[in-house]
Amino acid sequence: MSYSEQMLAALEQGDMAKARDAFTQVLAHDDDETRYNLAEELYALGFTGQAQRLYEELLGKYPDQDDIKTVLADIAVSNGDADKALKYLADIGPDSDAYGQALMTAADVYQTQGLYEVSEQKLLTAAQAFPDEPVITFALGELYFAWGHDAQAAEAYSQLLAADETEFAGVNVQARYASSLANLGQYEEAIAAFEAVGDSKLAPSEAFQLGGLYLQTGASERAVAVLKQVIDRDASFASAYLPLAQAQEAQGDQAAALATVQDGLQVDDTNPALFTLGANLALKLEQPEVARRYLQKALAIDPENQTVMLEWSNFLLATHDDEANIAFLAAIDQSGDIDPQIYWNLAKSHDRLDHVKAARENYLLAFRAFQNSPDFLHDIIDFFQSTGSTAELKAALTRYLALVPSDSDMQDRLDELNREN
Repeated sequence: MSYSEQMLAALEQGDMAKARDAFTQVLAHDDDETRYNLAEELYALGFTGQAQRLYEELLGKYPDQDDIKTVLADIAVSNGDADKALKYLADIGPDSDAYGQALMTAADVYQTQGLYEVSEQKLLTAAQAFPDEPVITFALGELYFAWGHDAQAAEAYSQLLAADETEFAGVNVQARYASSLANLGQYEEAIAAFEAVGDSKLAPSEAFQLGGLYLQTGASERAVAVLKQVIDRDASFASAYLPLAQAQEAQGDQAAALATVQDGLQVDDTNPALFTLGANLALKLEQPEVARRYLQKALAIDPENQTVMLEWSNFLLATHDDEANIAFLAAIDQSGDIDPQIYWNLAKSHDRLDHVKAARENYLLAFRAFQNSPDFLHDIIDFFQSTGSTAELKAALTRYLALVPSDSDMQDRLDELNREN
């Protein structure tokens, strides 16, 4: 038995001390072919340090062995040494059997550096030199996918699927194709592509994406089923709890949705979106103190987040704490872009406190953004009617009825106003 065989046997038995001793003997006694084969075995097993040492010694003896250079370049990439990897690859020309692999490895190096255009050029050169190599098409698809060029990624994956190439390096090509379609906004096509893979074969991240697509397309029941599977497979998959709760809420199961939020907060208590959703659900379930606690935690996590600010303002409105709402919103920095909902919320609180001038000012500031919102128009109609603003009331009623012509109460108000004037 050669020392290389002894080392591999020791590794299989988990005897690292014996393996290290055998490796020392390999370096001293085994022939070059045996050491080359051992390097391949060690690299495949993940013992890259020992493999690297063997390959470097062999390259010193056989400097024209380009296949050794490509493996050493791969190891250098894994070690984060891009410059060293490129040095190994620089001397590998088009006449070498290792040219295609060298181009692909160089593309990988440039991609890790964020130089996507250079990486693309290397792969396109490889594709031109080796047009029948599906692994190059896959590499292009992966580059475009990472780059955010989803149309080109989808095209590459589609070519592979047409050639019955369904998996590379543990990556399901059909699932990758589906993800590209989803990123392009082609939701129905993406769902069909994901479903063709089958739930059990989807990686958790892919199943999560499918659940999100079901939610976006209104298939909340399917969303719940898929997202529950994601969490059952990996309870620490924090991102799955929010869409699952949203899907359960869409089904009308607010109690289940709140329970999901609470489970999610056990996994990640730094997500303000989970807290704000939980607060809204708690309010609907008549648990105002839970809602208050969740919103205060959301504000503590991200105090400058206008969405969270508005959720807190909405809570203060819901609990009729108008003085607190006005004070809170007045303290928001209004020097930059401001959500017009802030003006609407201020208007409602001022209106309820009979601050007529302030209410009018804020309703008018919100009007441009919400002039086609029946809910907003309903509020401003009530305000104009209570303040006797006849001309504005008539205009608001007319606009509202154009949006909701079936509202008989508003039609009666407009008819009465026309009779009086």
